[in-house]
Amino acid sequence: LATTGLLSSETAIFQYPAIVLTMTAIRYRELRDPNPQQQNGKFESEGLESKQSRPPILEAIMSVLPRFVLLVAISFTYLSLRHYYDTLSIPNGLIRPAENPFYDKLDKGQWTTARRAVNYSYILSLHILKSLGIELIGFSHEYGYDCIPEIRIQNPKLDGRGDGDGGAEVWMMDMRLLLPLSLVIIFLVTTVWCWFGWGLTINPRKYDLKENFQSTKQFEKNAVNCNEARTERLLYLSVFLSWMVTLFPISGILKVGTFVADRIAMASTFGTCIFGGRLLSSFLIGNTGRNDIKISNGDCTTRALAENTSKTKIIKIIPLLYMLQNQFARRTHRRAAEWMDSATLLKSSLKSCPRSIKSNLEMSKIYSGLVPHMLDLEKALSLISTAQSIDPTYCDVHYQYAHVYFQQSKYLLFEEESKEALLCPFTMGQAMHNWNKYWKVVLNSESGKDGGSARKRYENYMREIQIEIEKAEREEREKEPELQRKGIDFNNGETVGKNEL
Repeated sequence: LATTGLLSSETAIFQYPAIVLTMTAIRYRELRDPNPQQQNGKFESEGLESKQSRPPILEAIMSVLPRFVLLVAISFTYLSLRHYYDTLSIPNGLIRPAENPFYDKLDKGQWTTARRAVNYSYILSLHILKSLGIELIGFSHEYGYDCIPEIRIQNPKLDGRGDGDGGAEVWMMDMRLLLPLSLVIIFLVTTVWCWFGWGLTINPRKYDLKENFQSTKQFEKNAVNCNEARTERLLYLSVFLSWMVTLFPISGILKVGTFVADRIAMASTFGTCIFGGRLLSSFLIGNTGRNDIKISNGDCTTRALAENTSKTKIIKIIPLLYMLQNQFARRTHRRAAEWMDSATLLKSSLKSCPRSIKSNLEMSKIYSGLVPHMLDLEKALSLISTAQSIDPTYCDVHYQYAHVYFQQSKYLLFEEESKEALLCPFTMGQAMHNWNKYWKVVLNSESGKDGGSARKRYENYMREIQIEIEKAEREEREKEPELQRKGIDFNNGETVGKNEL
């Protein structure tokens, strides 16, 4: 299963620690709280009083150790193979601002390390909230360029983007930084609580440890109970955080092509579902039939919790349960319906991020014939124009322009845009097929009366393409040492394009 996960998703490797910790927690719970046996209406459990040669946590770790070793071996083999085939890193040319506007700002000297850390702390916080079921920026299958403005940590005067009143840093004025700060505070408070509990301490003054043997045994038993309660809380916290660690790929440390996306938070929602469901069930029906730690006068003792439900309580929680179920059902149904159709999915993305280049371009394909009953060429041109205005370097728009102009019988504009599409490495393959097919028909059907104007246009286009290819090859030769050092090579694609032309 682990190997299959790596074959289906390269980020599956970040789920291995969470899987191991989850298995450890399950085994620990089995050892610490065996299934209770009901006798005479009372629950009896071996619990902490069972005679074990080792503490439950150590016993749980040892029981899953072989699986942990297997996962480590699989991970090492997987990473070694990717290193051998040089596929550990994504070539810079495949990542563009349309997909991830923050990925290369540090390399280009536009950001300092502090600015990168601040901006990605906000991006990571957004994904954590998505994992918790909280949406601050709306639903979108993928966010990109200009969807989330960067957080500037320096005075505008220093950036050359405005007037300032000095050189002091003013990044704390961006209210968005309250989000990662709040999450850090919540994490620290939760960690402190897991360590100390609600005043969970042992009071030795209550026991005559020197003379009373029974008091000494009771003291030792309560101390064990307190330690086990602390271990349990810390283990469960580690399990929850380990599922949040699956968000590591978008923390800004690794180079990835994705910026913010709902699908990235899929794995991390597992911890939310498990612990959120546990808290909800405890609130609705209480704890039923398991040993728990009771704090009394600063001491820890075990007690068996019987079923704590009543007709009155059930009547009170039914409205709350209905509202929660209705809210989650409507939200799930609406979002699932959006994902079932390209048009509705892209509309929801544009609603959350109107300046998404990819969403505007993809939506233009919907209106240019991809969905026949939504054909609207003028609207398609408007969306393409919007995408191009957001980032003029996004060359994918030329292929889509050519597609629309051909349907409008604007062949001269089609030829110009097709030429630009041929020079774009991301659309060159598709444009090449249309280019050769178009000119084969045009040149063969040309008559002598028009003076060979079509052939002249074709030759002019080919000269312009040749000039651009030679220019690109010169620039590539100048950067060849650096590209080889980084393991990036685009020469193959451009050479093939030149030969085919």
